[in-house]
Parts: sequence; structure tokens; C-alpha cells
Amino acid sequence: MDIETVERSYAALLAALGDLVVARTSGAPADDAGRSTRALATRYRALRRAFDPLLADLPVPSGSSGESAEDARAAINMRATLPWLDELEPTPGAPPVEGGTTDEEPVVARARARLFARYGEVAAAVRVNGDAVDRPTILGRLATEPDAASRRTLFTALDPIWRTVDGDGGSASPYRRLLRSSAGRWATHGSPIEANAVALGMAAGSLEPTLWEILAAWRRVLGPDRVEPWDYYYQVGAAARRLDGLVPPGRLLEINRAYLTALGADPTSLGIRYDVLPRPGRPLVPVAFTIGMGAVDPPTQPAGSWIPRPPWIFATYAEGGLGNLLELLHESGHAIHMAAIRTRPAFLDFPESSAAFLEGTADVLGWDVDEPAWQYHWLGSAAVTAAEPREAVLSRYGAVMLDICWALFEIELHGHPDRRPNDVWTEITTEGLGVEPHPEWSWWAVRGQLIDGPGYLANYALSAIMAAAVRARIAEVRGPWWAGDPGWYRFMADTLFVPGASRSPAELLEAFLGGPLTATPLLVDLQRRGI
Repeated sequence: MDIETVERSYAALLAALGDLVVARTSGAPADDAGRSTRALATRYRALRRAFDPLLADLPVPSGSSGESAEDARAAINMRATLPWLDELEPTPGAPPVEGGTTDEEPVVARARARLFARYGEVAAAVRVNGDAVDRPTILGRLATEPDAASRRTLFTALDPIWRTVDGDGGSASPYRRLLRSSAGRWATHGSPIEANAVALGMAAGSLEPTLWEILAAWRRVLGPDRVEPWDYYYQVGAAARRLDGLVPPGRLLEINRAYLTALGADPTSLGIRYDVLPRPGRPLVPVAFTIGMGAVDPPTQPAGSWIPRPPWIFATYAEGGLGNLLELLHESGHAIHMAAIRTRPAFLDFPESSAAFLEGTADVLGWDVDEPAWQYHWLGSAAVTAAEPREAVLSRYGAVMLDICWALFEIELHGHPDRRPNDVWTEITTEGLGVEPHPEWSWWAVRGQLIDGPGYLANYALSAIMAAAVRARIAEVRGPWWAGDPGWYRFMADTLFVPGASRSPAELLEAFLGGPLTATPLLVDLQRRGI
């Protein structure tokens, strides 16, 4: 079996998965072929089962020539992407991939899928004063609701989510049963959190102390006083209170398109598709995401320059606001990255160890929303509309610090799975965020990734370290881009996007930054003017 045949099969596999995800999420096929979701699932699963023997029959390249070494990396990368493909779309008959959730005991894998589905249902219809409200809307309102008692009501309304995930917090907790399984996998195959940190070029074992160092700097920003958890969201939400009214739901896509176009990344020209506003009959979309669509298989296309099919972005924005705009730009950051890739099929997708790199490239764009100069240019015509510098810093890093807490939470629990999650979360948030202790509540259990992607939340903490460093380097090389920079996208594509997975994140970042990745730019950004 030759490598080119295997790669074409791999490209077809990615395309089939994209078609299936789009059909399931939007409720309709991505093209005019009229294939049902069931037919698309059957097609993908057949391709997935057929791919394993193709990959297994691939001869090991001999010699150390550049071409042979690249072929070896291509085979390794294709194999390394299979765990997340199988987690996204389990395929009966496909052999379990070592280290992924698909090598769990079947009863555990089924429990994980059931719990995630139930989490999505409950999170989409939390009751607040008799009304059904989704989880993101509640979290957004915590930042803007001026009355502390009302904030507490909003916060405790999330209790059905907490109980769905953690039960009464005892040993029979649904989450704790899954934790015992993932802790066993981490002990055998290694921590995915550590793998992502090393993939970015950070020294082995350096992440946990780095995260605590960042939290210590954050406490210096906030001051020594403690706040209730529902008041933490308000404490960091001054920019949202000032600006949310300027971003109604109907403006989200308008601002997103105008800004991307000003950066030379017009989403219409790139073919990026958006399905982010509620509409009758659409399936639940509990977590915003971007899906790549593989690549077309033109018979004459050279192996090294395949062009990806345009990606899709899915979310459900029942309300507008600064936070949802940031998330939308973040997802657009994923999409423009995918659209820029020009490489051979084997490197069109990334292994799980590159997740932090992908989140970081998306944050580079999403973080623009928190720049006062950006807000002044894109959200209003009067200087009073922009956030104050301190408000901007609190807005940017308030959520980042929660992600850091979740990273430390999963690191600790996967090392000590017998510990009670509420106790671990209380220790971390009390010290790291200055939040009053509430060990009686499982308020950590609002993130679906804890269920279906153990360790994934740490990628948002890692991506913040990367985004701060990359943004500082762009500003050094090109200057500010808040009002637009038509050459910005081409610059980012040529330096970080085009290679796809053909070069490691550490290699790309070191070349871009001029040295290894560190948390120094983030710590400097925390100490900006006004703090």
C-alpha cells in the first residue's frame, strides 16, 4: 500500500466526518446530494473501518532522506488523530485506539455518552423564575445583573446541572465514576495536559507551577478580599456591563464579518459557513465549535498542496453581548486557520496533543474584543463606549483564570481520584480567585468538557499563555491591528497556519516568537496600565 493512496483515503474520511457533523448539528446535509444523516453515518463508519487496514499495511519508510522522514511523520500524524475522531464519532467495528476514550470499558464509554447528552439537555433549559434559560445566558447575566441577591438566584439555578454531573458529590457521583476510568488511562498513557504543554515547547513538569504563578499574579490584581462565586463574575464583568447593549444578537455576525474582512480574511471569500443563531427545529448545540470538512479529492491535485473544504461554525446565541462576540471571533479564529492550510492530506488535521496550539491561534483573534481601542473602533463612535484599561484586563482574564482553575482541578483529581471534587475545587478557587469557599456545591460542574474530554479544559489555560505571547510578537513586528490590517491574515497564515500539522507547534512557535514559549508576556499583560 502506498502512502498517497492512504492519504487520499484519510482526506475522504475527514470529509465524510465533516458532512456527518454538519448534518447532525444543523439538521440538514451540507450539500444538495440529499443524503440522510443515517446514510452519512453509514458512509463515514465504512470509511473509518476500512482505514485501519490501509494504515496498518503502510510500509515503514526506510532510510533518513527528507522524503522518507516526512512520509514517516505523515503516517504518525494520521494515526495520532484517530483517538479524537473516534471520540467524536464512535464507530462499531473499529479497533480501540490506545489512549483515547474509546479504549474504555464499553459500559464506561456508554455512561460517558449518556451523561454528556443529559448534561446538554439540562444545560439548555435551566429554570430561572419559571423561565427556561440556557447555561451560557445565565453565566453572561451574572456579569451584568446589578443586584447581588438576583445574582445568587441565577447562580444557584445552575444546581440541576451540578447534580446531573456530580449527583450528591459522594462516591456514586456520575462524574467520579468516569474520573476513575480516565485517571487509569492517564496513569497508563500519560497526561494529555502534560502532552499539550510539551507540544507547545514548555519544559516537562513546568505547567502546574506556572499556572499557580499566574493565579498569584491575578490575586495581586484583584486584591486580598474574598467574593462569593456569583459575585466573581460581576467583579470581572464591568466591560460587559458597559458594552453588552452595543452587541445585540443581530450584530454578532455583522461585526464578525466586517472585522475579519478588515484583516484580509473575509469569511465569505473563504467560504466559512455559520450556523449560530437559534431557529425552530434545530438540534441542541450546547457548546460552540468549529468543524473542518476535510478536502476535496481532485485526481490531479498534487499531494503537497491540497485545499481544505470550507469549515463550519456552530453555536447558539440567544443573546448578544461582549462574551458571545468574543466566542464567535474565537471560533472564526479556528475557521480561518483551517481555511489557510495548504499541505498534504496527512497533515490536514491535528493530533490531540496539538489542541492547545489550535485554541491559542483562535484566542489570538478572539482576544481583540477586550482591547479598548478595538471596542472604540468597532462598537461605537464615542470614546465613552470603550472599557477602561482595568475593566479590559479583568474582562480578558476573568474567564482565563477560571480555565486555569479547571486545569489544576483535573491535574489534581487525575493524580488523586479518590479525593472529593468539591474539596479540590474549593481549595483552588479560594486561593487562586479569592472566592468564598462553598464545598457543599459542585459549581465546578458547568463545563461539558469535563465529561466528554477529560483534560481538554487545560488547553484553554495553555492557549492563553500562547495567545499572549503571539499577540505581543505580532504587535512588535506589525504594530496594533485593532482598526484593521489587510495584511494581517496573510502574515498569520504564512507563519503559523499554512503548514497544518506538518510542523510541530513547538517548532512553529519558536520560529515565530524567536525563542521558547513562556508565560512572561501574559504576566506582563496582567500588569498593564490601570492595574
